[in-house]
Amino acid sequence: LVEDLADARRAGKEGVLAQLVNQRVVGSRFLVIKTAKDAADGKLTMRPVRDEVLSKQAGWKNIDLWQVIARQQSARTDYYLLASLDLKRGADNSIEAVSADRAIFVDALLRTIWISIVVTVICAVLAVPLAQAIVSAPPAWSKLMFALILFPLWTSLLVRTVIWIIVLQKNGPVNSTLLGLGIVSEPLDLIYTRFSLYLAMVQVLLPMMVLSVVAVMRRVPTTYMRAALSLGAPWLTAWRRVQLPLILPGILSGGAIVFVFALGYYITPTLVGGPTDQMISSYIAFYTNSTLNWGMGAALSLQLLMILVLFALLFWTASVLFRRKAHVA
Repeated sequence: LVEDLADARRAGKEGVLAQLVNQRVVGSRFLVIKTAKDAADGKLTMRPVRDEVLSKQAGWKNIDLWQVIARQQSARTDYYLLASLDLKRGADNSIEAVSADRAIFVDALLRTIWISIVVTVICAVLAVPLAQAIVSAPPAWSKLMFALILFPLWTSLLVRTVIWIIVLQKNGPVNSTLLGLGIVSEPLDLIYTRFSLYLAMVQVLLPMMVLSVVAVMRRVPTTYMRAALSLGAPWLTAWRRVQLPLILPGILSGGAIVFVFALGYYITPTLVGGPTDQMISSYIAFYTNSTLNWGMGAALSLQLLMILVLFALLFWTASVLFRRKAHVA
């Protein structure tokens, strides 16, 4: 071990080695660097060298450190994959959960899925009436509404996010209006909340859902709804039994697009969300860009990819079942 540390020092790699060890045993970075320096400088001359190392650097008496070194003898490791699921290898090499104060990634994954689902549902609920209004309006009004829907796509994502910060802050126009009307007695905490995150993400992703639904709705003849209404069906029943099944492919495809984009968001949650609203992409960006811990970033990216594959299968299954039901009908 001393010879390996000396070689790492001469190659200028002791910092990388110390960082890797410190990720597994916190507080061991200085220990590795100091021992590597002493070994390369020829300061460890006693024999057996073990006694001198242990006498000069008591940190090497930590059994966990030696277990980590022993596990790294293989060219492959499951350390990052387990860590991305809040798991680790125990003293007996069994898989166990990390302590509660270090368990953050599973919550972040579940939070990411939940936020993406909520945003997708909200976009679907808002997109259907908007698409219906665009399709049913006269050509001039239809073009105007379509342009207004597309306008956010022509603006930078960062600009749109910053605008929401300005609008929702305590001295922003929303709180000023509520205070002026006497609806509230003090400014509301609208920014850096889950509400502000939903609002910003829906505003960004809604046009994609509308475009998908409009594309399908334009191909549905208006005579179908008129026929159902003329036969005595209430409007809501006619829409649910006639119109909705015909536009459902557009809702599913739009939902898939919105969901995929929502999963990968990290700028918007970072800027307008609170500390408990950060999504898994924020952690991926942090590990790959800030700490340069590409192993952890890759493991978290793999988790996100698995989520995408799972939900892609769900969307595909729903689409197949819908086509079979429509064919039988």
